[in-house]
Amino acid sequence: MPTNRPFEAAFRSVAAEVAALPEEERHQVTLLVVDDCPPQVSRANQQAAEAAAAAGGVRVHVLGVDGWRRLAHDVLATAALPPAEHTLVRHALCKPTGSYGAGPNKAALVAAYVGAHTLHRRDSDQITQVDPASGASPLRIEAELLDRGAAAGGKGAYCVGSSLTGRPTRDRRDLLHRSEEYVHRIDALSRLSPAETRVARPAAPARPEETTAHGGVTARRDHTGTVEMGIAAVRRVHEWIPEMPAVGVLGSDYFQKGLLYQLELPVWHHGMTAGHHYEPWRAEQSSAEHLSWYARAELRYAVLRKHWNAFNEALMTQRDLLLPDGQHFDTRAYAEFLLDTVERGAERAAAIPSAFVAVYREAAATASGDVRCRLDVRVAALEAEAGTVEQYVADAIREFAALTRRWPALVAAAGRLGADGDLGQYA
Repeated sequence: MPTNRPFEAAFRSVAAEVAALPEEERHQVTLLVVDDCPPQVSRANQQAAEAAAAAGGVRVHVLGVDGWRRLAHDVLATAALPPAEHTLVRHALCKPTGSYGAGPNKAALVAAYVGAHTLHRRDSDQITQVDPASGASPLRIEAELLDRGAAAGGKGAYCVGSSLTGRPTRDRRDLLHRSEEYVHRIDALSRLSPAETRVARPAAPARPEETTAHGGVTARRDHTGTVEMGIAAVRRVHEWIPEMPAVGVLGSDYFQKGLLYQLELPVWHHGMTAGHHYEPWRAEQSSAEHLSWYARAELRYAVLRKHWNAFNEALMTQRDLLLPDGQHFDTRAYAEFLLDTVERGAERAAAIPSAFVAVYREAAATASGDVRCRLDVRVAALEAEAGTVEQYVADAIREFAALTRRWPALVAAAGRLGADGDLGQYA
């Protein structure tokens, strides 16, 4: 569970999922909290975690900022990278708050350290439920379907997750207040033109594969990206590549799941959703600082998504190179394809910043009152960002590629370090 906020309600729901597992399975779970909060909030989170863990008999480790820096130092020392790569990778791993990919990357290396083969994620603004009659929970379904995948010799599930109820994950309330057309126009900016689309993608089947998990819960093969990573679990793919560590870019923690779709490796969606909640200041949209931050993050995502869509085209044509025997993934080739996509398409996203700002300007011009004030805040932030966003995203992609090239070495180093170590030293 990565968190940069008070998280007691979400943590209690996750601890209840673990506590509801059969005893043998429960003892195999380590509940990792990746805490990126200010000291006062971290202390409160630590107390909540310890209380819930004691009540439910759950093994918990809280990895704070200092503990992570020490663990990253030891992993890098064990990996023995050349000095220039050591510096670059350390910078990629030790990000300030605001990186969506940082928490999953920390968790993946901790998983390698403790010898865990699957990684289950819960975001700290989401509440899950356990069915009181059957004991079914998202965690139990994830574990069951991923275990089936491992038993199937690699042909079963690589990712299992669900979706969210409650607040939307992408917050576009003020645009939607004016017109849904504005949202459609922004989304269209990242799509490839017909000339850029070289690969014919198979249509999702009319009747997707189905299976039944514990408690009679139905799961279906996900072909359309329905699974939300904040309530999902993965196996193997988190050892192949990291998530993008960039700060302030929406969607940058979806590269692992995205890769699975391109390789046609199974992603499964089940119906035990989580409730998504906004903090009061976000629900009320009362923070101008957050409005500005989020607008910039969404613009960066629009630029990233354009490159990402082109990258996916390349992945679709190179499947056999990336996973030649169905088992061993070529991480270095993945990184090189990514860099090549950016270098060859440097002008691909050139028109996005001005068009993105124009949409928000139009929306603001039609608004009034508080909606107009908030849209004006966003427009000002976007205008300040527009001139630098292409370079920001290109640099983020290059950093991601560099971290990706060394990712298997880092995972292996974390495993060697953990074979003779105790995670408790990084508390």
